[in-house]
Amino acid sequence: MSFDPIPQARVVRQAGQLMVPPPPPRSDPGAAPGYLHTVAVYAIGLWPLTCVMLLVAGLLVVTAHLGAP
Repeated sequence: MSFDPIPQARVVRQAGQLMVPPPPPRSDPGAAPGYLHTVAVYAIGLWPLTCVMLLVAGLLVVTAHLGAP
């Protein structure tokens, strides 16, 4: 997301001459790839916590398959 100001006027006169209009605002390609990238960055950056969470999830699956009460 960009915080560049959105131009309001497309035709500008400066010193009696027409100036080139400003470029159009950049379009956002989509939010999903940005969110996936953010999740991947946090998962890799917090790798010790990610490993512990995967270990706990694996232990829960194993205990469920073994039929523990």
